[in-house]
Amino acid sequence: MSYSGNQPVKVTLRRDLGLFDVTMIGVGAMIGTSIFVLIGMTIDEVGPAILIVFALNVVVTLFTAGVYAELGSTFPEAGGGYLWAKRALRHPGPFLTGWMTWFAHTVACSYYGLGFGYAMVAFSHSFGIDFLGMPDEMVVKVFAVLAILFFVFVNYSGVGATGKTGDVLTIVQILIISFFVTFMIIYAFDMNGIHLMDNFDPIFPAGTNTGKILMMMGFTFIAFEGYDIIVQCGEEVKNPKKNIPRAIFISVGVVAVLYLSVAFACIANPEVGWTWVGNEGENAVISSARLVIPVVGAPLLIFGSLLSAMAALNATVFSSSRISFAMGRDRSLPRVFGSIHKTRMIPHYAILITASVMLFMALFFPLEVVVAATSIMFLLLFAVANTASIKLRKRLTQIDIGFKTPLFPLFPVVGIISTIGIAAYLWYFIPEAWYIASIWIAVGLALSIFARPEEASVSIAESKRVQRQPLPREQAQRYRVFLALEDLGDLRLLNFAGILARYFKGDLTVNKIVEVPRAMPLEAMSRDYVTEIAEGLQKAVKVTPSTVTVHPFVSVSYDVAGAILDQTRHNAANLLVLGWKGTRRRGRTILGRNLDVVVRRAPCDTAIVKTKRMLKNPERIVLVSGRYFETRKALLLTLPIAKEYGAEIDILAVTTEDRQLELVKGNAERLRKMCERVHVPAVITPVRSKSFVSSVLEHSQDCDLLVMGAGPQSAFERTMFGAVYDRIIRSVDVPVMVLRTSKNERGSAIPLAPHHVSRKYQTKPR
Repeated sequence: MSYSGNQPVKVTLRRDLGLFDVTMIGVGAMIGTSIFVLIGMTIDEVGPAILIVFALNVVVTLFTAGVYAELGSTFPEAGGGYLWAKRALRHPGPFLTGWMTWFAHTVACSYYGLGFGYAMVAFSHSFGIDFLGMPDEMVVKVFAVLAILFFVFVNYSGVGATGKTGDVLTIVQILIISFFVTFMIIYAFDMNGIHLMDNFDPIFPAGTNTGKILMMMGFTFIAFEGYDIIVQCGEEVKNPKKNIPRAIFISVGVVAVLYLSVAFACIANPEVGWTWVGNEGENAVISSARLVIPVVGAPLLIFGSLLSAMAALNATVFSSSRISFAMGRDRSLPRVFGSIHKTRMIPHYAILITASVMLFMALFFPLEVVVAATSIMFLLLFAVANTASIKLRKRLTQIDIGFKTPLFPLFPVVGIISTIGIAAYLWYFIPEAWYIASIWIAVGLALSIFARPEEASVSIAESKRVQRQPLPREQAQRYRVFLALEDLGDLRLLNFAGILARYFKGDLTVNKIVEVPRAMPLEAMSRDYVTEIAEGLQKAVKVTPSTVTVHPFVSVSYDVAGAILDQTRHNAANLLVLGWKGTRRRGRTILGRNLDVVVRRAPCDTAIVKTKRMLKNPERIVLVSGRYFETRKALLLTLPIAKEYGAEIDILAVTTEDRQLELVKGNAERLRKMCERVHVPAVITPVRSKSFVSSVLEHSQDCDLLVMGAGPQSAFERTMFGAVYDRIIRSVDVPVMVLRTSKNERGSAIPLAPHHVSRKYQTKPR
């Protein structure tokens, strides 16, 4: 079967977040600074009844979380509630949903910034540091602004949030909190024994009634809104129909245990009563640790608080700017919000405008007002999402739905009533928060008159995810060459890969990766730009041999290395071909950040081709005779190239020790006979030298291609192909092909059986 120029280039969006990754995103967002800041403030209002407040919030959360699990798994795309409202509600409902979503995430950033400021106040008190004589209130504001500006800069630079890095931060937070809870409870039990619960009597202090419980439920609801960010990451989640619902419920369960445990540990403190904890306010958790845990208590909790604030800020600055960008792109907001920086490839205006709102809220409003305003917005958004789910359920087929909420419409109805009711009670606690929310909604209603939202844009990808099903048996049995093409102009590399695929009677997959900055949704990549790349790839693959089946496609991804590895596994590749321009890298990388990761983790044999000076057809190929197994496999890849271009193979047999002389000569002779069998001219150049590297560099100066197999590597070496071969590939000034064999059973064997090899190259019977 020959490659047809009319065969379309497939475009895929790579999903790189697994269940653990996306669960950690939700847990990290829910921990935030709330677990350190809100517990003391809540205990001050309702005492031990904080356990009732958190328990009821968990129950209320489960109803709306169930709806989010259903809609998030059914529509696994960036946008969340805004996307659902566009599909279910009439204008201006979708606009107001997006408008409130933007504000909710933005004000949450202000809150996390203030939480960072309070952690710095605790730091100054613990270590006796005086920040230029500023009062605590000023210290909070200054460090809140600095923290927000820092993470705005991080996102503006195109780095943004990453799921893998967030995993580590969240795990550290959980470990710190677990240590605190364990130490506090053991200490309380050791001191009070069976009287451990004395500090919880009475559970409802004087003045605590149902109304106050509902008010504090609204005030602390921000602690349980993190599953909204899980849905916002929908287009990045692997197997979203299963993993999004699982991540939502697991994260809610983990966070519920953490909040209840920390509140219990603080109140059970035998040294004080709940009144003391409440009086400590925003620093109650850190103060409890300082009182009970010697030496490391306060510093460890301060570190955890700072870490939590930074992790939450990184994620929410990222998500809030995405929302305003999405609204600008579909013309709900002015076009400036949907603009993309020409070089950084980020929504720079969306980031900067969002940052100005964050800074305004952090500077001019106290913590409790910011918290309450954020909670009100999220509660109203959850009510809208529940309403949208009722309308959308009627339009969906069984195939569309991932997770299905039971007892429909019980979950969305209870969700609507509970979220609106709790939000309303916040009026009696902090009316200023409702003033802010009302003004923002009123401005949104006014702007909605001028909004001209477009219909849902056409996806840049045929499929929203890399298919995970195994290849059909008849395809998997064919030898498969996978070429990760960085430069569409590397036509010689394309031709080499095609020749190898033809030699082994296999298929060739050519993949071009489009890297997207973390601050921008995958779908936000310019459709024209992706189409241009696809058209360029379709033209480039025409240089491959006409008898080879070629599968060209473009992957849009945040992670180049991860995309290559995923596609290599999916295609059950036997040989991965990578081009390297020979650029010297800084730091500890050998070939470069992405190439080093791919070569080390590749599930199959990997051929690195240094394309520098690859300007003409090879006439003289130098094969370095090293370890026989690796060199023999490298030769098997060299033979079809030599046969195609009529090149001669010079087998360079370098000996550095006399005792190795016979072994090296014998290996070289066996390699020469392999060339002879397929009628490729070959000579042996024996060299006795003290320096293996110098000899290879000297004898390869006038060759057209240098070929090597990977050398020996110890477990303690940080090398790619072995220390000696790494020096050669980086120093030599001619094109190089190096083969690194895989330990994977499927990818480790270059097939030798006659039925795998094209008749053109098979050995003639004697």
